[in-house]
Amino acid sequence: MTRVLSLIDRLSRFSETVAVLLIFGYCGLMLAEVFARSQAVSFSFSWEYSQYAMAAIFALASGPAIRTGVHVRIGAVSDHLPLPVARWMDIVASLVALCIVSLIFWAMWEKVGRSFERNILATTVTKTPLWIPQLLVLWGFAQLWLDCAARLYRRYKKVPYEWPQLDAEVRDA
Repeated sequence: MTRVLSLIDRLSRFSETVAVLLIFGYCGLMLAEVFARSQAVSFSFSWEYSQYAMAAIFALASGPAIRTGVHVRIGAVSDHLPLPVARWMDIVASLVALCIVSLIFWAMWEKVGRSFERNILATTVTKTPLWIPQLLVLWGFAQLWLDCAARLYRRYKKVPYEWPQLDAEVRDA
């Protein structure tokens, strides 16, 4: 199981890297659009592609946020509970999250499949095949599912995380 967790962590870091690259691309695109507009020109694709990038960034960064423990948690409640109770609360929350992400992943899988089968194109000038940006979002939700599953396993089995601040939670619970 250590190899599987290590693989999930590596995939999560790769997903995180792609999200960061998309953030830089998004910023570059927006700066180029601002400069172009100062010259009385506009790129027809900038807003469309920036929307695709933002959706992909959100999805691709969700899993790494779970892995590193920087996601929004209910610390106001769990910080005041005994550590074993807080650990079990986290396990239940991780299980619920895994179920919800499974549904989101399935819905996105269906959406990408339909867009690909029907060759649905964006209604903009670019006529981008919509399955391409949707596939990035699907990848992000797949990574989120893997990271939720890894977190659930680690919390249940008290397996150390790769992040020291999270290891303290495992040792103390």
